[in-house]
Amino acid sequence: MKDKRIGALQVALAAICWSFAGVLSKSLPWNPLTINGVRSLIAALLLALSRGTIRVRLTKGTALGALGASLTGMLFMAANKLTSAANAIVLQYAMPVFVIGFSWAFFHRRPQARDLIIAALIMLGVVLCSWEGLSGGNLPGDALAILSAVTFALVFFCARLPGANPMDYSYLGMLFCAPFAVSACFDPAVSLNPLHWLTVLGLGLCLAGGYYFISRSMSRVSPVTAALLANLEPILNPFWVFLFLGEAPGPLALVGAAIVLASATVYSLLPSRADGA
Repeated sequence: MKDKRIGALQVALAAICWSFAGVLSKSLPWNPLTINGVRSLIAALLLALSRGTIRVRLTKGTALGALGASLTGMLFMAANKLTSAANAIVLQYAMPVFVIGFSWAFFHRRPQARDLIIAALIMLGVVLCSWEGLSGGNLPGDALAILSAVTFALVFFCARLPGANPMDYSYLGMLFCAPFAVSACFDPAVSLNPLHWLTVLGLGLCLAGGYYFISRSMSRVSPVTAALLANLEPILNPFWVFLFLGEAPGPLALVGAAIVLASATVYSLLPSRADGA
């Protein structure tokens, strides 16, 4: 039980790290490809330092996890460009549904009623938080956001595959995206402005911190638990925007945040499942 609570705390810390991406990216005029490439390069360097090596033991599970980590950032950035920000975040955080589905299909672990109830409550909270921004959106953008939910689910699901190492595939996923940093050479918005480079450094720190904590949590909590608790990210994201940029959340957003926080807290305190699914 102690390990599960430590793991839950690590997932919460990962969500906190990732949640700063919204307010930081809003402050940066670069195009999404440049932002994702440069922040991934910084994150890869930081994760290499935390691992103490640049080597990766490549297995099928590690390769699949790395693919999930790299594609998630790229797909979400593209979705955010094509559809509304609210649509992009809500659709991406359908991710726990796919984690539950993957665990059922590949590990034959049927979800418990509590998993489904908490998943439904958390999705309700995320939708309420983004309700004012939800709109007709754009079909290609919405499709990319849903696809990013699938790839994000791989980050959690692959932790239980044979030979997979979450720290290895988080680092490798950032390496896959790092070459896109070269687009900074062709982005007219990129300059020597020190504030911009400090901002992208912050994005890299948050990305690396998120993957570091989520990787450490995987040995303590199940993929389903981690996926559900990670939904703290889209709740915290608009609150940092409010705190630093003054964009106040509406009453529905406050209700949604309360639902997610209460659901995640209750779920983290529940006894562990016997099968560890």
